[in-house]
Amino acid sequence: MTDVLTWTIGRRLELAKRAELLRRELDELELGAARLEAAEVVFGQWVEATDGGRRASCRRSRSRSRSRLL
Repeated sequence: MTDVLTWTIGRRLELAKRAELLRRELDELELGAARLEAAEVVFGQWVEATDGGRRASCRRSRSRSRSRLL
């Protein structure tokens, strides 16, 4: 009977440690996902603002062609 109780307590402690490790790992994963989500938002805003990077380069080439005409 004592062996069963000892095993049960030991197993409970092992599982509690494992649960804590998994909580920490989950926190890290959620943090990584939040960072990626923020990066997606920033990148999406950049794409909208620059038309995927094309609008900024078009402005530069137009201003260069205007300066050549003058």
